[in-house]
Amino acid sequence: MGTSDYISTGKKILHIQVGLFLFYTFSITWAMWSVIIIGNIYFDTLWYGEPLFWIPMLLGALGPPIATFILCKQFRGEFTDVPFWKFIIGPKPSKSGWWIFLFYTAWRLIMVWIAFGVNESIAFLYMLINLPLFMIGGGLEEVGWRGYLQPQLEKIFTYIPSVFIVGVIWSLWHIPLWFIEGTIQSALSFGTYTLLAIILSFSLTTIYTKTKNLFLTIFSHAWFNGCIGLVVYIGSDGYLELDIQWVVFVVFAMEFFVSFLMVFFKAQGLGKVKLECPEEQVKLRERKLDNK
Repeated sequence: MGTSDYISTGKKILHIQVGLFLFYTFSITWAMWSVIIIGNIYFDTLWYGEPLFWIPMLLGALGPPIATFILCKQFRGEFTDVPFWKFIIGPKPSKSGWWIFLFYTAWRLIMVWIAFGVNESIAFLYMLINLPLFMIGGGLEEVGWRGYLQPQLEKIFTYIPSVFIVGVIWSLWHIPLWFIEGTIQSALSFGTYTLLAIILSFSLTTIYTKTKNLFLTIFSHAWFNGCIGLVVYIGSDGYLELDIQWVVFVVFAMEFFVSFLMVFFKAQGLGKVKLECPEEQVKLRERKLDNK
């Protein structure tokens, strides 16, 4: 088998892995969230905020990390050669990585203050108390989106298009939440939400590439969800109320501009990421199949 044949086979394996990730992720999530929709429509139960609601809601939110875990076991050694928990914790960030992380963390608080006028200290205390919930029901998505899908798509497309594609897929993955009353998605148009998802895709990708630490990216996603929760629930006396005015678009436009520049400069010198040692990758896969 020549080098070109190995590369072609390696690309086929890559496409299969990406396809399986999307299949596992969407199947797990949509199945769980469909339970809520069916409960709402036919059994008058599982309404947003009820204790039982959170079981299928959180299980559905864990679709991306569960899919990543399955693929890491299914294709052992072809994606990461470290234990799964070490993959999540990640290496120690550089000094510049810490500054990027702290910048976005502080920016979230400034964002909700400037754009939405939330500044009550009790609201921020509430967010900190609920941060573990935001980590499970949001933050851990990053294991799949930025931890798995983004690096894999960079081997198929170039860097910047991959960030856009992940943002769009991320938005599509949330579709069932438009059918669940009380969710943030139910208060937004799909177009607006997709635009915000793409902006956040650039921001979270910047955090991950600059820190090289998946856990900090998970925290940043949870922190964003918590800050938005300050606006739509705490800032409106516990009721879902999302009033998007021009200042909100200005704030997100500023974030997109900064994040896009960071991604753009990162992309300089990066084309399409080459399959690393395709011959060895395919041979490793063949040896595993022979041993089964």
